[in-house]
Amino acid sequence: MKATIDSIVFDKKVSTKYGEMCRFIVNYNGKKGTFLAKEREQSKFKAGAENEFTETERKYDGIVYYNIAAIKSGGSNYSRNVKKEQSKYSGFAMSYSKDLVVAGKIEYEQLYIEAKGMLDWMVEQDKLLANG
Repeated sequence: MKATIDSIVFDKKVSTKYGEMCRFIVNYNGKKGTFLAKEREQSKFKAGAENEFTETERKYDGIVYYNIAAIKSGGSNYSRNVKKEQSKYSGFAMSYSKDLVVAGKIEYEQLYIEAKGMLDWMVEQDKLLANG
């Protein structure tokens, strides 16, 4: 999810199975959440800015708490899937361009130009489909 974090406040140090961690309390979208960081000068989230994170809801004594975690550096699953799909396009584009050379429709010297044009077109179509 994406949300603007209103405030980030250091709460306390806690012991975990990964060693001692710093717990922070965050306020966002009218909710109060927590997250852990190795250092007191954390760099996972920025107050006053839109942040992307996963949110896990838990209940304790009838009170709802939220744990948040930063998205790993690889980006969200959606963006990874888009990149994976788009990486296939270069192979398709080169293969189709090669077919045009073999069929005598274009000269060998045009192979890379034609492949680049096809690749650019496929990526542009992805953007158009994603936006609506």
